[in-house]
Amino acid sequence: MMLCADGRAVRPSLPKGKDDYVRTVLLTELLADYLPRLPWHLRELQCALEASSTDLEKVCVALRVNPAICENFVRIGCMAEPVEPIRMPLDHLVVLLGKQRVGTVAVAAFLLTEIDNNWSSIAKREVANVALARANAGVAKAKADEDVALDQVYAGGVLSIIGLLPLVEASGVTDHAPEWIEVAAEAIDQQREIFGTDFLELDRWVRMIWRLPMEMSYAVAEPVLMQPYVKEHACPSKPLGNDQGIRNLVLVSRGSV
Repeated sequence: MMLCADGRAVRPSLPKGKDDYVRTVLLTELLADYLPRLPWHLRELQCALEASSTDLEKVCVALRVNPAICENFVRIGCMAEPVEPIRMPLDHLVVLLGKQRVGTVAVAAFLLTEIDNNWSSIAKREVANVALARANAGVAKAKADEDVALDQVYAGGVLSIIGLLPLVEASGVTDHAPEWIEVAAEAIDQQREIFGTDFLELDRWVRMIWRLPMEMSYAVAEPVLMQPYVKEHACPSKPLGNDQGIRNLVLVSRGSV
């Protein structure tokens, strides 16, 4: 069993048998259609960070392409400096964080830019509210532990809602915030009822697509926030049968929800 953010238990489970392949195909189609794409400059950033000899100038150039993403990156990255508030030069910040932390913070900065801006729908703004609440809660608890990297705690809290993004896009809802835009067990039940999947299952897929760590250090600060970052797929305590789940996935992948 696992605990959701509201303390309710959720039973890990996996679809079994011949439906595995069908489900994988449908989830892939769902993500292909509705997951926001990382911009080209972040792809270039990831390539630069994965090179055996990282070019600092290339990394900084990629981060500066989008001023809003760069501003979010600097704001989150500066949390790594114990003496706050302090604003470090971008190149110094990249060196301080190191390759993996730079990549994680950059994707979190992009995500915030994507969901929390003047053009965001009401539904996306609700996702942003959930992300920021989790990030701030994690940082508040982590400050007591000197060994925890606060930038990663904050970035991890923001990224903990990435599984909600494809669901919001697939739903087409823009003018209000549905009850299923949450991370509590009841919301997970609703997600699976409507979509045949939930943000926990999609979370794993998105992390692989966006080259994110499977586990985030912010769990040290707040174990409940670690819940989406398990390696097993998690279903609600009363999962739908495979047939119903697959029918719902088919409807979502065809834009019929």
